[in-house]
Parts: sequence; structure tokens; C-alpha cells
Amino acid sequence: MTEGKGAMKYPILLFVLMTIMAAPAMAQEKPDLDKLRVAVRDKDPGARKAAIEELARSEDSAVIEIILPSLNDPDIDVRSAAALALGQLGAEQAVAPLIRLLRSAQPRDRKSAALALGMIGGPQAREALIGALNSQSNEDRESAVAALGNMGDAEALPALVRMLGDNHTFVKSSAAVALGRLRDKRAVDPLIGMLSDPDPTVRTGAALALGEIGDKRAVPALEKLLSTEKNENVREQISVALEMLRESF
Repeated sequence: MTEGKGAMKYPILLFVLMTIMAAPAMAQEKPDLDKLRVAVRDKDPGARKAAIEELARSEDSAVIEIILPSLNDPDIDVRSAAALALGQLGAEQAVAPLIRLLRSAQPRDRKSAALALGMIGGPQAREALIGALNSQSNEDRESAVAALGNMGDAEALPALVRMLGDNHTFVKSSAAVALGRLRDKRAVDPLIGMLSDPDPTVRTGAALALGEIGDKRAVPALEKLLSTEKNENVREQISVALEMLRESF
């Protein structure tokens, strides 16, 4: 809730108390899987998508087998919802079909599959995403880089370092951010090198990644860049990174 601090204090407190009291009953409420099993085959794509989204909120592993066939749905919104749901559920049995979707002719399919594989993780997902880094599509490479960062798998570090040399700005900046998420000190030197990139987006990504990793070797390079950087936004992010580093010592 985002109402003003002084507004309707008593009704808000009452609402909170009622929510707490109702929580046990809400926790016990489970989706009607038989009903949703039918709904994912509804003629209306919107109904199929809504059913998948409801299934994704369930803690019952049985929903995975209900959602899996929707990766082949004729509607791209439904396929995207299914991929995201399977990613959220950490469905390891979905890795193989998601890898197939990663090779789809539709860019949105490939993006959804990459995102889901990054959520699920594992060696197969990692290798498929590393393979996608060779795509001719800038968006595909950026999606794969972001997914590898979300996966947090240190085995992906060499591939992500390689992507710092990509010819597309957003891929390079995404690679820097992904390396920050890995928090692996082997990435420090390559990221320091990216602080001299001509694009401010890349310099910003590299600076923040160094802040995330928390290695004091980055401090002199960041302080030097701060003294010469003319882009105000980059300067602000360098200051944020330096503060992160100081807090990590």
C-alpha cells in the first residue's frame, strides 16, 4: 500500500490485522488443478495465459506437467507465459524444451526461453545460453548474457568476460552487470579495463559491477575515473560503486 503516512491509520491497522488472521486460511487454499488443466486448453488465448499464471503461483510440483505442453502453444503470449512460469517454478524437466524454444524463429520466444533458463540454471541451461552468445542478433546475445548473470554460475565467467568485447554497447554493459552479479574477483581486471570504454553506459555498468564484487583493487581505478569523468550520470554511479566498496572492507 502506498497511501500517505498520516492517512486512515486505524482502517489500515484493521486491514493488516484482518490479513494476518486470514493468512492461515489463505495458505491452505490451493488452485483447482483439474479446472486449470482444462483452462490451459481453452479456445481463448487470454484464458490459457491466465490459467498458466495461476498455476505458476502454486507450490504443487504437479503443475509443471500441466504447463509444459504450453511451450508449443500457437499463441506467442501463451508460450511466453509458460516459459516464465516454468522458470519461476525452477522446473528442471523444462530445460530441454526451453532449449528448443531458444532456437525458435521468433525473437520473443528466444528471449522468454533465455530468461527461464537463467532462472532454472544447471549445466545444460548454462551451455545453451553460452551457445546463444554466438547469435547474430544483438537482442539474443543481450538476453543470454543477462540470463547467465541471473544464473550466478561461476562456470559462465570466461564467456561473460569475452562478451565485454562485443561490438554492441548494450551487450557489453549487460556483460559487465552480469559479471557483477557473479561477484567473482577474477572479473576485476577485465572490468577495470572497461572503465575506459568510450560509451558511458559501459563505463557505468563496469563501475557498478566492481562495486558489487567488492575488491579493493578497483578503488584506485574508480577514483581516477571519477577525477576525469565528464558524464554526470557516470560520476554518480562511480560514487555509488566507491561507497559499496568502502562498505565491503
